Parts: sequence; C-alpha cells; structure tokens
Amino acid sequence: MGNVFFLSLRRIRPMLKVKRPFHVVMLGLDNSGKTTILYRSKFREFVKTVSTTAFNVEIVRPFKGVRFKVWDIGGRDQNRPLWKAYVRHTDAIIFVVDSTNESRLEEAKEELFNILNCAQLNGAPILVYANKQDLPSAVSPREIANRLSLHDLNSRHQWFVQPSSALLGEGLQDGLLRLSEMIIQWKLDLKRSKANRKRKSLASSRTNSINNII
Repeated sequence: MGNVFFLSLRRIRPMLKVKRPFHVVMLGLDNSGKTTILYRSKFREFVKTVSTTAFNVEIVRPFKGVRFKVWDIGGRDQNRPLWKAYVRHTDAIIFVVDSTNESRLEEAKEELFNILNCAQLNGAPILVYANKQDLPSAVSPREIANRLSLHDLNSRHQWFVQPSSALLGEGLQDGLLRLSEMIIQWKLDLKRSKANRKRKSLASSRTNSINNII
C-alpha cells in the first residue's frame, strides 16, 4: 500500500553499493510502540521497554547485506520540537502509529506532516508501521493511510503502510524489506536526477560557447 513500484532488492542492490548503514529515524506519538519495534527488530524477540524520554539508537541487521542505524526518538510533547533536528539528511523515516488509538490519528497526522515539510528531507521515503494490529480494536492499514492523508503527500515521497504487531513480531521484517527497496530506489533516482542536471548544464554551456563564437 503506497505510491511506490517495488523492484526486487536482489536486482537493485548491485546498482548501488551499500557501504554504510542506512540512517533511519523512527518517530511517532508516545506509546505507539516504537521502542518495542526497535528491539524486536534487533534481537528477534520481545524485550520489555519503558517510555523513551530522549532517544535510543541501535544497528539493526534484518537480512544479509543491509544494515539500518535506527534512531528511536521519544514521542512525548516535549520531544517533538526536536524531531526536525534528527531527520536532517536521513535516508528514511519510520513512523509508528498505535492502530487501536483512533482518537489520536489526527494528532499523528499533524506531527507527520510537520516533519515532512522539512526541506532537508529531499523526498526521503516513509514506512508507516500500523502497529498493534493483533488487537481486535485496531484500525485497518488502509484506513490508517486515509486518516494520515498519505495520498496527499508530495509525489517525491515513496511511502508504504505495513501492518505490524511489535508484541508478536509480525510484519516488522516485511516492513524493513520494503523500506530497503524504497531507500535504494530513492538513491538511484537522486543519482539519475543529478546526472541529468549535469548533462543539461554541459549542453547549455556548449550552446552558449557556440553562440559566442558565432
């Protein structure tokens, strides 16, 4: 679910050498399950956590050849003004939503769009974990996408909503696979765009030189 056409990770990885961990910032309102997702992804088992007051950072290796350096930032009111400082030049954003807390979805949308208005993101892809899908009161991933107005995002932003349960560990690996694909595709697109701008600049310089001679 998203505005992205996925290529096989096996096909596109050789096109862009992954020499360093992808820098990923994980955001979301307090009690959405961010820290539980972080340590579930790292240790492949449930780890009891406490509410994050500042940040946690871990290297996550979901599958061979790909590493994420994940910054899990506290989601309390006093932490949110600091979010923009963490997302500068990030490779992607993971945004975690408590699917059972329908009353806070509008608040989550406002905070997400506040971050995405940061020019320094430069179109970085977004993975939304629709968390706590194991509970009967959970809002569906499709409805999460609608309530967050993800279809209204700038077309530069690839995005995907992944149903998940941090408690059971469901959907986390699938989400990181999608995120890997989106990051690599985004970086390839940036390289192509830069190359195209360079070619156009060279062509314009040649034209100006010829005109000056004439």
